[in-house]
Parts: sequence; C-alpha cells; structure tokens
Amino acid sequence: MAAPQVAHAALRRAVEAVAIVAMVPLLVVALLALPASSRPSRGALEAVDRLHAWADGRTATDGLPTEPPRALRRPTALLGVQLGLGLLAATIWALILLGLITGASMVVGAATGGPVAVFEAPAGAVTWESVLWFGPPGLVLLFLALCGLAGACWLSRRARTAFSRPAAEDLEQQVRSLSTTLEDVVAAVDGERRRIERDIHDGVQQRVVALSLLLARAERTVPGQDQDILLGRARDEVQAILDDLREVSWRLHPAMLARDGLDAALEALRDRTTLPAVLHLDPRPRSACPTDLATETAAFYVASEAVSNALKHSDAARLEIRLTRGVDMLSVRVVDDGRGGADPSGPGLSGIRSRVAAQRGTMQVISPEGGPTIVEARFPCA
Repeated sequence: MAAPQVAHAALRRAVEAVAIVAMVPLLVVALLALPASSRPSRGALEAVDRLHAWADGRTATDGLPTEPPRALRRPTALLGVQLGLGLLAATIWALILLGLITGASMVVGAATGGPVAVFEAPAGAVTWESVLWFGPPGLVLLFLALCGLAGACWLSRRARTAFSRPAAEDLEQQVRSLSTTLEDVVAAVDGERRRIERDIHDGVQQRVVALSLLLARAERTVPGQDQDILLGRARDEVQAILDDLREVSWRLHPAMLARDGLDAALEALRDRTTLPAVLHLDPRPRSACPTDLATETAAFYVASEAVSNALKHSDAARLEIRLTRGVDMLSVRVVDDGRGGADPSGPGLSGIRSRVAAQRGTMQVISPEGGPTIVEARFPCA
C-alpha cells in the first residue's frame, strides 16, 4: 500500500476514534427515549454503522444483516455496549491529552529552566535528564492508549455484528416457520391447480362440447336460415370460450402486473369487477416503498381473492380497494358491505395467506356475521 493510502487510512481511523466519543450524547438520548420510541435508537445505531463503514471504506450494509433480529429486540443492550465503548474512548482520549500536556510542559521546563505547573515542580527541577528518564515510558503509554482506541473502535464494530447475529432459538423458529410456510405454499399451489382444473372443466370444456354439438348440427342442416343461425351461435360460443380462457389466464398471472406494476393491475381488477368498486391508490411513487415482483404479485392476489369472494358469496353491493405505501410497509386492503361470515381457514383465503407469508407479510381477515368483510395484507418494503 502506498504512503498516501496509509496516511488516508490512518486519518480515517483517527476520525472514527474521535467520532465514537462525539456520538455519546446521541446514544444517551436514544437510550433514554427507548421506552417511548425505537426510532431514535435505530437512528443512533445506523449512525454508528455509517461511521464504521466510512472508516473501513465500505457501504453501511456490507457485512451486516439487513434485518438484525437480536439488535431490534435487544436495542437496550446494544446501545449500552456502544455507550460504554464511547465513554471508554473518551477516557482514553482524556488520558492521551493529559499525557501530551505533561510531556510538553516538561520539555518547556527543561528548555527554559522554569517551573512546571502540571506537577508543581519548582524552577530548575525539570531538566533534560528528567525528560529522557520519563520520555520512553510516556511513549509506551501513548502507544498503549492508541491501541486502546483502536480496540474500542474494533469492539464497537464487533458488538453490532454480534448483536445482529440470530440466536439458536431464532434460527430454530425460522426453520420451523419456513417449513410450515413451504407446506402451506405447496398445499395452496395444489388447491389453485384443482381450482383452475374445475374452471376449465366446468367452463371452457363445457363450452367446447356445446360448440362441437352446434357445428355438428350445422353440418347436418341444409344451407339456409337455420344453418346461419347455428353458425352465429357457434361464433358466439367461440367468443365465450375466448373470454373464459382470458379469465383463466388473468387469474393465473395478469400480464400487466409484470409490465405496468401493481397500481395498473389493481385498476384493471376494478374495471373487470361487476360490482361498483372504488379504488384508492397511494399517490406516493413506488420508490417510497420499493417491493419486488413477487411481493406485488402476492398483494394483487390478496385483492383478487377478496374481490372474487365478495362476488361469489357475500351479496355485497359495493367494494373498496385501498393500496397504501408506508415508510416501511406496503398494505393492500379490500372492504365489502356484504353479509360477512367469510372463513379465513377456507381454501381460497388460507392459500393466499400462505402466499403472503412466503413474502414475509401478514394477512388479517375480519368478517363478522352481517358484515362488513375486511381483508388486509401488509408486506415489508425491500
């Protein structure tokens, strides 16, 4: 490494050692505010992360989990450790400053022959021999103090990593949750396949059979008005088959969801709904709560399933669909004024719940007898 790079790295470390002392008031405020709000603690810990990242020449998230479970559940301990290390660094800096003042006073006293007020030495008591006698131990203590500062910074960095690492019980719980989610997703996929099979069998297949019968009758009919009527009915049946196929493909995966995003897909869902439906879209841009395609797909299917249930079972007269992009959460909510009584454990809603859980989201169904029915899902932003 070239000399300028070494000097630059040393300067960064020195600034880091000073900055962790300057952050002590911020950590104190965050610790005192923790019972009321976790936002100051998150901000303080993020500031510490950015400081260490800058000193290391990396981004703030390199080497750290994006969602440190223990750090979020045990912020008091982590803030306490960071505060203690900041106070330790402040103490070391105070000792270094005291040592430098003492050393400079001894050199001035030896050079001028005057008194040294730091330890009340009279004029002429401190000589160059005294400087040579106490200088080497002072340099050794300075070296140890600088090592202590570097160690405090290293412990601060390691503390964040250690508290962010999930405990054994966290990992066990995550494994159980993932296993359950995987089973639910497999069951939901199987249920959706059976549902599509029923739609094709009861809808498209029956229409194809009717079309074949119409064409057979048209073949046996003498050309004329009756044959024209049969052929017209056959054309209508072909159009109905195409409509059914489009409906099945839409339920499988609407093309505009990947092309135009969730907002456009919800607008299309509203337009395809036979009930009067009101759609409220968050005016904030997608960047306010960035989400991937899988999350937007899960959010769309929540709305689609809720609308489908309202059309089939609730006798609702009106629907309301609301999409909200919060600071750290995407929410989709569907409300109908039907008779209520929706079963959250039914095949449709339980399958959607599994899809939501697979994207680390949560879903709530409120449907008392007499209505209204509220289906809401919340997803974390990326």
